[in-house]
Amino acid sequence: MAKKKRQKVSGKKPSTNLIYAVLALIVIAAIIFALSSGNNESLEQDEHVPADGIFVKLNKPGTYEPGKVKITEFLKFNCGHCNTINQLMPALEKKYGDKVEITYIPMIWRMPADIPFKKSIEAYILAEERGKGGEMKDALFKAVLVEGKDVSSLTVLEDIGRSVGLDDDFVTALKNGDATDRAEANINLAERYQVSYTPTFIINGNLMVDFSPGMGISNADQMITNLDTIINSLLSV
Repeated sequence: MAKKKRQKVSGKKPSTNLIYAVLALIVIAAIIFALSSGNNESLEQDEHVPADGIFVKLNKPGTYEPGKVKITEFLKFNCGHCNTINQLMPALEKKYGDKVEITYIPMIWRMPADIPFKKSIEAYILAEERGKGGEMKDALFKAVLVEGKDVSSLTVLEDIGRSVGLDDDFVTALKNGDATDRAEANINLAERYQVSYTPTFIINGNLMVDFSPGMGISNADQMITNLDTIINSLLSV
């Protein structure tokens, strides 16, 4: 059986240039690591994630501004939880004043039972741009959940509009479908955020709070308390 021959070890010393090259690589690697660590630390500091509250951090750009919390609420006018939250939100808005900016995004699921409510989204959008968004939101919840009205009907929506002080300009815009594309944009935005429960709150663009089982939030009071906790934590950063 042949054996592997042992090679003679040279007594030649390593090149000085090689030693310097290795040392240079070590120094460069250390610098890169330090810079990378610094960038990560800066990123973490810029995340502005609240220290308290229940939420899910989304992989989306944040919209944080010092001293302000931006909240987007996705809601449906045929959603009982949304209606209850709607009655509790004014107290939260009053508590924080202009430190909280809330945008309401009515939406529907793309399913037969919800499609008739799409026109009510248009009605809200048109009312909101005419300074009657809050009144229209309240009136639509009442019409659907209390009075059982058919808000797929233009006549019903026209009557609701007039009841909150809107005139023929609103009626014409509604009939002409002036807000159809914007209503569709609402639904598309909800889909991009993968909204699966209503109401769903998006805070500063990348924090989600909803009624999903994993959140452990089962009623409107818990939701408002949780929002209050998150807002207070963000304003304390």
